[in-house]
Amino acid sequence: MRNSLIFGLAGAVFCFAASGSAFAADLNKPVYKAPPPPPPAPVYSWTGWYVGGNIGYGWGDANTDVAGNGNFVSNTAIGNKEVIQLPNPIGFSETNTARLKGVIGGGQFGYNYQFSPTGVVGFETDFQGSGERGSGQLTDPFGLILCSFATASGVCTQTETAGSLAALTSYQAKIDWFGTVRGRLGILIGDQLLVYGTGGLAYGEVSVSGNSSISGVIESNPAASNEAAFSSSKTNVGYSVGGGIEGRLAFLPSNWTWKLEYLYLDLGSLDTTTQPLVLGPALNPNSTTITTHTHFTDNIVRVGLNYQFH
Repeated sequence: MRNSLIFGLAGAVFCFAASGSAFAADLNKPVYKAPPPPPPAPVYSWTGWYVGGNIGYGWGDANTDVAGNGNFVSNTAIGNKEVIQLPNPIGFSETNTARLKGVIGGGQFGYNYQFSPTGVVGFETDFQGSGERGSGQLTDPFGLILCSFATASGVCTQTETAGSLAALTSYQAKIDWFGTVRGRLGILIGDQLLVYGTGGLAYGEVSVSGNSSISGVIESNPAASNEAAFSSSKTNVGYSVGGGIEGRLAFLPSNWTWKLEYLYLDLGSLDTTTQPLVLGPALNPNSTTITTHTHFTDNIVRVGLNYQFH
């Protein structure tokens, strides 16, 4: 009995010691933890100021109305006794369009505010140099009816067709530079791409230059005309509307964006005046005036690069 008790206690001590050694060994083992999940990708914010540059192409119209009016002064016989001078009014009008086209380039500056996960509002101003040019030519024929006999009091009692004349007007129209101040409102596709509409003020310098002359036949003889030049330029104010897309560049830091944009511009009108003189048989110098009224519209497509300050 005594020996059995001794052997039982010894076995219990041995088991306790073995389990204690195993527990100590477990405490000494390194503990391996699962790696933490990667941090969420940063959300790109479109809010902030930006500055950039652009280059593109423009094509537009210089719609020109040409009008002529005035008087030729003719020498008219009264019987066989004396000669008096009578005015002979003339008038003509015509419309022509010069197609403007050329390279444009410049810079822009603006501010975006992201007011929701998918909404961006802002404004932009830009200034562009322009190589847009176009030319046109108008030929306006008109007849010349002279008074061949008049009373002593100057009342014409007999007329004749004295010849046919034509006014030739050649002109060049240009957009020298322009700029815009516009609002922008867009929708985000993800946080990478902005699709927007835009509109606001447009301004720019437009110019027209050229010359006018009158040629033809008067009483079977060629008319002699001088060539009168005209030139005018003006800074006009109009409007612009359009739209575009803007997105991030994968190979550049996140505050660089590219843009592709279309704008329609109306840059107002410009007037010129010239006074070519005509001399010919039975005619004295005249007071003919030729005017042009040119209205400028433009379409531009441009690509650009913006740096956003965050």
